[in-house]
Amino acid sequence: MDALLLAAFAGQEPVRGRVLDLGTGCGVVGLGLALDHPDFFGVGLDLNPDMLRHARENIRLLGFEERFALLRADARGPWGIAPESMDMVLCNPPYRDPGRGRICPDEAKTMARFEDRVVLADFVRASAYLVRNRKSCFFILLAERVDELLDLLRASRLQPKEVLFVHRRLDDAARLVLVRSLKNGGAGLTVRPPLVLHEGRGKETRLSAAALSFCPRLA
Repeated sequence: MDALLLAAFAGQEPVRGRVLDLGTGCGVVGLGLALDHPDFFGVGLDLNPDMLRHARENIRLLGFEERFALLRADARGPWGIAPESMDMVLCNPPYRDPGRGRICPDEAKTMARFEDRVVLADFVRASAYLVRNRKSCFFILLAERVDELLDLLRASRLQPKEVLFVHRRLDDAARLVLVRSLKNGGAGLTVRPPLVLHEGRGKETRLSAAALSFCPRLA
């Protein structure tokens, strides 16, 4: 769900050029974006060879072999990508500090969920280095870390421009935050109305109309 939300957030306007999915995993963010935007070339970057194998198979199954390339590297680099060569960067980084939360028995899941080899600052620095001037980077993260993310973005000249908090239910605290930043952008930040994912209780729980409007692929 998080990956599809990020793809929907980044795809609010037509997407063109070269798009980097930083920490691509099995490719959901980039591929979710590609299903609705036919005019970009995607680059998926990940350290885990098993995840890249799954991403390659997903690309093949969707018939996108001519539209995507995959690279094995982590967010610290080297990446094999020229600086300021991307028109957009998408980033769904590991959310948690290893000291906070239960480590997964599966090493691949641990790498995806916990800051082990790399930390949030590495993903932000990589995004700033690889995205073109005046182009956007999109992030999804735990809402509790939004202050840290905004500080890191500003320090890397990625000016936060839009923030959208995501709530499980109307009366719950925000769980996730979506952020769009602009390289060397001017001051000014828009906080959008919150996105509430679910309505109803128990067996009546369902995706909200707002969630399905924002991201129809959640269905």
